[in-house]
Amino acid sequence: MPDSTEARQRRAARNQAMFREVNERLEQLGEQFGANGYQQFVCECAATECIVPIELTTDEYETTRRAGASFIVAPGHVHADVERVVLEDARFTVVEKIEAAAEFAHAHNPRTGS
Repeated sequence: MPDSTEARQRRAARNQAMFREVNERLEQLGEQFGANGYQQFVCECAATECIVPIELTTDEYETTRRAGASFIVAPGHVHADVERVVLEDARFTVVEKIEAAAEFAHAHNPRTGS
């Protein structure tokens, strides 16, 4: 039986939420060790096998994290069936989850204690 759109959206959001947790920890480590300027994060795209590094400033990361359904992905790593592009930069793209994926992303936002 083919995957439903909602099931694909939730699976993609679950994968991205996992990468978001990794990046939250990377940011904390950067703060502990006094990282200045650019810091390494991992692509938060829906592909579970993706490990593309992305360089961001803490401000760029924090701006994205203000919205619980937003994720930072490498250029070209957008999955249009589960997200829409909010911002494109030469180094990264910010996407926002849609529909069921957005619900899952908000529900599993580490900054809201979910």
